[in-house]
Amino acid sequence: MGNRSGKTEVGDVSRWIWVAILGVFPALMFVAYRTVKLEVWWVILAIIYVTNILFAALTLRSLRQLKVSRDLLTTNAVEAEEKRAKEEALIRSLGEGIVVTDKNGDVELINHQAEQMIGWNLDEVVGKKWYQVAPLLDESGRVIPSRDRATQKVFETGKPVYSSVNYYVRRDGSKFPVGTTASPVVIDGKTVGVIAVFRDITKEKEIDRAKTEFVSLASHQLRTPLSAIKWYAEMLANGDAGPLNQEQSEFVKCLYQSNERMVELVNSLLSISRLEMGKIKIEPVPTKLGEMVTVVLKDLEPKILAKKQKVEVKIGEDVPEIKVDPKLVSQVYLNLLSNAVKYTPEGGKITVEVAKQGQEIVSQVADTGYGIPQEDQKRLFERFFRASNAQKNDTEGTGLGLYLVKAIIEACHGTIRFESEENKGTTFWFTLPVI
Repeated sequence: MGNRSGKTEVGDVSRWIWVAILGVFPALMFVAYRTVKLEVWWVILAIIYVTNILFAALTLRSLRQLKVSRDLLTTNAVEAEEKRAKEEALIRSLGEGIVVTDKNGDVELINHQAEQMIGWNLDEVVGKKWYQVAPLLDESGRVIPSRDRATQKVFETGKPVYSSVNYYVRRDGSKFPVGTTASPVVIDGKTVGVIAVFRDITKEKEIDRAKTEFVSLASHQLRTPLSAIKWYAEMLANGDAGPLNQEQSEFVKCLYQSNERMVELVNSLLSISRLEMGKIKIEPVPTKLGEMVTVVLKDLEPKILAKKQKVEVKIGEDVPEIKVDPKLVSQVYLNLLSNAVKYTPEGGKITVEVAKQGQEIVSQVADTGYGIPQEDQKRLFERFFRASNAQKNDTEGTGLGLYLVKAIIEACHGTIRFESEENKGTTFWFTLPVI
């Protein structure tokens, strides 16, 4: 505040000096001209002198202002350059890989960690398409089209997109698993680019594989004692160890049913672990899906009749035989239909449709059951997850059925989706390629 007041006082003094020079001095000259009778050329000379002083002062003032502006611009430029250098240093020093693309998908920047992971230098990739620099593969080793990559989906949704369990291909042709988060770069309300952060999840995959191998080993070892329990329970129920009274028969029946649920759980765990480790050998043979649906419904018939449910089956006339593994695909139908029966109240309706659409066979399983709460739908295919209303209506589920269904369908190069509304029902669709 003191400095600012001092400058103001100096400015006021300077202003009064100029008033004196420009006002008082000409007045004195005029008085001198009238009283002393100075010659006119003296007056003119004095006015020219004062005018030169004025222009010189104005020039000096402009030069000072120009210098101040130049110093300010230089300071701002230096600060901006320092800020930019700091931001670049921060980006380049992060532990995750970072790639920045423009709205056309051309690379503008990658950081040091990204260079190390993909094997390309920044100067070599600037201006190139990111999907060309680092091809992305799915779990099956197929190249993911550019339109399905996270960086492209950001432009379509305008929201951050996360993808996991994909593989980047390095410059030398090797690959590594990555988890990617892509977010839009928004300026003045417009998406002008994408920034993607990805990290190498090789260690996480190794840990997950170790857990899967443990589950597989444990499940395999559990099958032997469970088989023995089942065998002895059947022998007791058949009276091989002597006749049983009614109470003893009920105990043996409960023992047998509990053992069957345990066997089902162990078999599901074993199938999932084998699928995840790629140890299940898929053996495709020409299969009629319509006949497969009929067999599965026949197995579920006692439960369907007990709940007085109506089942409607529609098989398209143009549905051909397709090469699939009948054991695996039968497991898909069994899981979806048993869930439909289990979670549909008495008197409800279940519909099964199989139709050919282009180069795919589309199967639909619909019910008029309890439906799936909206907040639970995004987790439906997770391991051990069960919807909240499913837990209330049936406490014996494992939460592995739909996870196994999705794993089998993807292993067969198909897709699965669903729609559901609570208290109105659920519909599942899954596809299998014709060829």
